[in-house]
This record gives sequence, C-alpha cells and structure tokens, in this order.
Amino acid sequence: MKFKPSFFFWLVLVFFITNLIHESAHWLMGTALGLDMQFGLNIVRSRSPAEPWQKMLCDVAGPIVTIVQAVIAYLIVQRKASTLAFAFLYTAAFSRAVAGLVSFLHPNDEARVSMYFGLGKWTLPILVAGGLIVLVVKASRRLQLKWKDQLLCYVVASLAVSAIVGLDRFVL
Repeated sequence: MKFKPSFFFWLVLVFFITNLIHESAHWLMGTALGLDMQFGLNIVRSRSPAEPWQKMLCDVAGPIVTIVQAVIAYLIVQRKASTLAFAFLYTAAFSRAVAGLVSFLHPNDEARVSMYFGLGKWTLPILVAGGLIVLVVKASRRLQLKWKDQLLCYVVASLAVSAIVGLDRFVL
C-alpha cells in the first residue's frame, strides 16, 4: 500500500494533535494536583513548588496518554488497515523516540520517571520507544508499507517535530 499525498497532510496535523494531547495530559495532572501550570506547545511546567511525587505524576501523565493513543491506533490498523490510525501510531512512536534521544541533553518525561523509581535514566525511555517502534513495524507490515513510505514518513515527521519545537518559542 502506498500513501496518498493527503496522508502526509494528515500526518503533520496528527503530530500537532498528538503533541497537544500529550502536553494537555501533563497540564491536567498538574492542575488536578493543585499546581499552577504553564502550557506551551512542546513543554508544560509548574510555576509553583511541587513535591517529587507530584513532579513524577505530571511527568508520567503525558507518556501514558501517548502510549494509550498508540495502542488504540495499532489495534485499529490491525483490524481495519487504516492509514489515519497509522498516522496516530507513527506520531506516538516517533515523538517518544525523539524525546528519548533528547535525554542525552536533558532527561525527558520517561527518563525522569525512570530515575524517580531508581531504574536509571535509560530504562523507561528505551522500553517505551522500543515498544512503540515494534508496534509501528507490525502495523507497517499489515499495511504492506515499503521503505519509500517509511522514508517519507520519517522526513515529514522530522519536519513536523521541528515545526512544533520552533513554534513553541512563540507560545510561551
């Protein structure tokens, strides 16, 4: 199966939706804990002091929602061969993999939670990104995607992430 050009428009849109949902989960958790939260396109932070357990709950909220999104999307791809569902799965996996790589410079959500539980910096980032990538590979087989499809997804995803990170400077 080859993607139609409209798929890549949807892929970019889904990246923005996925990112907003992920960051909203952080914000909602912090707000539910009574923290004064600042919302950005690519970052949410507490403007009030927080206990370590509160920070951990805020950190884990985003990845949990993104993992749930990926699992639901994967199940839809397996059942209906939906390319739109694949876009939601791909964005979840790509986002968590890129966030994991950022941990070389600054620990991402999963890295901070992993350290909170004494599992080391890389345990949860590798498990989450690796697990989501396995789902993408299996879904790609279901959709009979070729290497050119994957390459185009990667290029569009890279541009979408760059746009989100770049635009975030203007949101906060």
